[in-house]
Amino acid sequence: MAKTRMTFTIDPADAERLRRAAQQAGVTVSAYIERRVLDSVEQDEAIRKTFADADAATNAAYAAADAAIWPDPEPLSSERKAELDAVLDRFFDKFPRSA
Repeated sequence: MAKTRMTFTIDPADAERLRRAAQQAGVTVSAYIERRVLDSVEQDEAIRKTFADADAATNAAYAAADAAIWPDPEPLSSERKAELDAVLDRFFDKFPRSA
């Protein structure tokens, strides 16, 4: 099976801990890291799969709550937009302009 090389940087003390752990497991450092990382990835994937329905329901509930609390505003009429622009212009005219 073809392999892909990956490089990462860690603290020298941690590198020594990894060497000792791999030696105690009777495998190379590369094999040790690969197995431990893939075990972690598989666990994360299983957790995401297990809770996918619950996560989707939670996201839908938050979206529904947001829509109820913050409904999309009605589009502004041109008259209302002009009125609001005038208010903003008066507000910002109070501040000095910079280049």
